[in-house]
Amino acid sequence: FSNVVIQSSINSFGSAVVAGSAAAANIEGFVTTSMNAFHQTTMNFTSQNYGARHYQRINKVLRLALVFDAVIGLILGSAAYFFGKQLLGIYVGDAKVVSYGLIRLLYTCPTYFLLGTMDVFVGALRGVGYSVLPMVISLTGACGLRVLWVYTIFRENPTLEMLFLSYPVTWLITALVQFICTIYVFRKMRQN
Repeated sequence: FSNVVIQSSINSFGSAVVAGSAAAANIEGFVTTSMNAFHQTTMNFTSQNYGARHYQRINKVLRLALVFDAVIGLILGSAAYFFGKQLLGIYVGDAKVVSYGLIRLLYTCPTYFLLGTMDVFVGALRGVGYSVLPMVISLTGACGLRVLWVYTIFRENPTLEMLFLSYPVTWLITALVQFICTIYVFRKMRQN
């Protein structure tokens, strides 16, 4: 639903913005896939160590996944933005469309590590048997807050930049809540 609301807002800027945003979203897909790999890895290694009751290894898995997520996310995301003109040129030839795509890449790609961070915590929680809690947090944070953003902050300042800023802001807030929940669950796990 939040993507429909965001897309509807993008559509209000006209066809050139829609085309630029769509091309940028294709480039983002490559970065997203990399960030998802850290989610899957964290979930797998966490669940294996949880089953073996190697709780210290779970902490190590989480720390390493967060470091690798940040490094790879910053490298890939920044590269996607810095080479954005050339990459967008693969999808579109119009300089105006490319300029709109670059706006989206500026706000999303260098901050994609925040999405990865959010997902690493989700993977850790799922790995220790908590699947509903991170799902609710992600739906509320990444989806619910984004819809709220569009109907409040974006409505007051209806610029493309303000619309795309909703992505890193909601990723950051959701990652912080996932972090707090992970600390709580891990402490509870050690007490049992």
